[in-house]
Amino acid sequence: MATRTLEEPTRLPRPITLVIVGAILAATLLALFWPSLPFTEARRVVLGPTKVGVITKQIESEGAAGRINAPAPDFEWVAPDGKRVSLSSLRPKPVVVNFWATWCEPCRKEMPLLDQAAAAHPEMAFLAVDLDEDGDKIRSFFDEMGLKKLEPLLDVGLATSKRYGLASVPSTFFVDGGGTIRHMRIGEMDGEKLQRGLERIR
Repeated sequence: MATRTLEEPTRLPRPITLVIVGAILAATLLALFWPSLPFTEARRVVLGPTKVGVITKQIESEGAAGRINAPAPDFEWVAPDGKRVSLSSLRPKPVVVNFWATWCEPCRKEMPLLDQAAAAHPEMAFLAVDLDEDGDKIRSFFDEMGLKKLEPLLDVGLATSKRYGLASVPSTFFVDGGGTIRHMRIGEMDGEKLQRGLERIR
């Protein structure tokens, strides 16, 4: 009786096999770790069409905390034009730091009021710190709402929110020209509440 033998599969040369395996491993690692690399989010948001600032650094300072009469926690961001700016570099300007998110309905209600205040008080800076959402989404929100004077910043990894002890949004911190928090408001503001905060930092 005739017997049949199975042909052995053709084997690739060892060097070629090693190159293929290495390439697959490298591609897998890159796919896993690329989103978490510190520069990828900043490049996507800052250099793209979103025109949103990205907070890239937390600056430690003694006694800094998100409470009244404490130094405001300092941080640095990359502006849409590529310039690096920090909260402390804005001194002696008073600064209003508003924490918000696009899904927050009270934020949506108060932001036009904040934008109007920013237009009326060019001697102050108004920062709108978003809770780590997509840059395109933030820019679309600003365009939809017609916000022109507020400066949108992306809080990558919520690092700034944590340093301010953020419990909910909207939350607003009023920082005087020396960098000290003089007033804070948790929850939605109306005109009277906003005015009260501005008076504390003039």
